[in-house]
Amino acid sequence: MNTLGKLVSVALAGAALTLTGCSERREITRVDPEAVIDVDYRFDDEDARQVYQAMATDAMYRTWIDNFNAQNSRKPVVTVGPIRNDTQDYIDTGMFSTQFERELINSGRVRFVAMRDQRSDIREEREQGQEWSRPETRKQMKYELGADYIVVGRVGDIKERSLDGNTIVNYYQVNMEVIDLESNEKVWIGTHEIKKLARRKS
Repeated sequence: MNTLGKLVSVALAGAALTLTGCSERREITRVDPEAVIDVDYRFDDEDARQVYQAMATDAMYRTWIDNFNAQNSRKPVVTVGPIRNDTQDYIDTGMFSTQFERELINSGRVRFVAMRDQRSDIREEREQGQEWSRPETRKQMKYELGADYIVVGRVGDIKERSLDGNTIVNYYQVNMEVIDLESNEKVWIGTHEIKKLARRKS
């Protein structure tokens, strides 16, 4: 077969594969966002949900909030810092840090200010307002609410696999801490553990 014939054959084969792929149909079903659907042994949305619910509940009712109220006669102001992912998995730590923030805000026991990666955009918007907004609606520069505490954390894991490769155990440990920004004192530490077992069916 000459070169032109080979190219035509390859093109036709590619077109056939494309048409075959397009003909496949998948059934899409909407489910309850809180439904537990395990399709993998890695960290997933249900694990993130367990983390923020457990951490927020623990953080809200420890003594650091009441101690601050007693000493300062006001609610503590908190910001969220980095939550490091030190695992081998892709984990969007923002999934549970934002929900953690939401739970604490809605409790009414603390106040939150924007995290670092949000503040630059907010400051730029405020700065533009000095030039473009009506005088009575301009926001004052250098008048931000300072945080008393910062939340930081880390996700770590240990993976074990059987010699035959049929069994995998994933252990995750999520640690979160609330740290006094002035003194560096740690006033709360929360830990949540998740262990997942996956066996290959014969």
